[in-house]
Amino acid sequence: MSELSPRLRDEIDDRVAEAFDAYLAERLAEPGPLRDAVRGRWRWWVPAVAALAGVAATLLVCHGWS
Repeated sequence: MSELSPRLRDEIDDRVAEAFDAYLAERLAEPGPLRDAVRGRWRWWVPAVAALAGVAATLLVCHGWS
């Protein structure tokens, strides 16, 4: 598999982040457990999960699958 250029990789990362932000905004606008959790006392877990997902994605990109 060929390597992606750093510029292309950054552009893909930006687009994925924008799509994820739009998805979360859409989900938070709908009534349900996600919106209730963000508004309730468990508000801390949403950014914690997002941060952990970001760290995991970064590790996979930087160090590959192996």
